[in-house]
Amino acid sequence: MSTAEHRLRDIHAMLAAGHRCVRLERHSLLLWGLLGGALIGGTHLVINDERFPDVIEQSIALLLWLSGWLGGAAWLDAHLTRRLRRRRDETLPFAQAQITRAWWMLLSVGVLGSFAMFFYGGGAMIYALWTVLLGLGIYLFGLFSRPLVEWIGLATILIGVLGLAADLPLVHTRWLAVSCFVIGLPLAGWLAMRVGDAGVVRRTVALLAWIAVVVGVPLSAAGLLSGGTSPTAVVVSLESFRVTTGEQVLRLAAGTSVPVRLDLDSPLLTATPGTELQLRLTMPLEVVLRDGLPDGRYRFGDDRWRSVDDGALRLRIDRLTPTLEDGVPVVRMHAVFESVEQRSDAR
Repeated sequence: MSTAEHRLRDIHAMLAAGHRCVRLERHSLLLWGLLGGALIGGTHLVINDERFPDVIEQSIALLLWLSGWLGGAAWLDAHLTRRLRRRRDETLPFAQAQITRAWWMLLSVGVLGSFAMFFYGGGAMIYALWTVLLGLGIYLFGLFSRPLVEWIGLATILIGVLGLAADLPLVHTRWLAVSCFVIGLPLAGWLAMRVGDAGVVRRTVALLAWIAVVVGVPLSAAGLLSGGTSPTAVVVSLESFRVTTGEQVLRLAAGTSVPVRLDLDSPLLTATPGTELQLRLTMPLEVVLRDGLPDGRYRFGDDRWRSVDDGALRLRIDRLTPTLEDGVPVVRMHAVFESVEQRSDAR
């Protein structure tokens, strides 16, 4: 190879290094991965209806909670990165500084979106939202880093969207989001360092391995840990039920009347306290009681035991129609109350 060709190749190498100048530090991947996973997996244990029964108070508490942790992590990450670069006698590339600001903006969108869901609904999408925002952040860094990082960013976005499109229970989307942060971020950095600028085949294998680990682990864990444990107590019917200490399983036969009592908070309409909507079960329901009160475990028919914390039961009011019937103003609502598993079986 001639001297001119050597120089031309060196120039191309320098240009490529300048275009791919962003490098994710190890502490950044660990910091955001562990903190993001901890917040997604544990925030509902701290900010919940028991501690903050008022919606306004709960939303403000969540806003302050997320802002404090993520803001502190952003400052710590920037401080550690600058100190590490000074030790290596390196400067922070302009592209990385700008993308870091974009990453902070994505975090702000996630915090504000979580806050807004208290008032406008959409809580079932909360974990998918954070997964998609994480994917966008990874993709932005990947544009100026290793090609594999760019691919992993797109894969993370698809995981969030497809998890929502598949109508997974809330607990499954939570585990997926936790996995994308805790496992996905460090694993992306580890694979990018070893794959580098390898060919498409090797890059594809690395991406498939990343997807298998990041998706396989949380779905397996959700299948094993979600739902309620099977009770060992004796099943009693509603007619023979007596309040006792300890555990009981109350069985409600199909056709049992289950009144729904409405507490309406509205500046437009009022309802008589204790207003009831008479409903009936279409299939048997078993509920686990502890000391005479439901402990959250239930099952319909012979399905597996579940917990109300799984988010598998959903009530959706999808239509509100004001009308006149025989000269009387009436508001008709169309609602759907179903289990995620039953909805999947119906499809």
